[in-house]
Amino acid sequence: MFLRNEAGKYGMKLYRVDKLAKPNGAVIKKKHILAQSDRQAVRQAEDSDDCPICDVLRDGERVGQIL
Repeated sequence: MFLRNEAGKYGMKLYRVDKLAKPNGAVIKKKHILAQSDRQAVRQAEDSDDCPICDVLRDGERVGQIL
């Protein structure tokens, strides 16, 4: 899935970040972010204060996990 970013260029992908109660536990909160790559999406999630334990998903598949 590609979305147009503010500059009008393609290449951004939509990711979902699921905040978890514990590793592989229940989802407490969900949010969406835009990133150019899986690595960048995981880095954005790591930098978030809202994400001590999270899964990062693209198209429903986990591409990263923050523990």
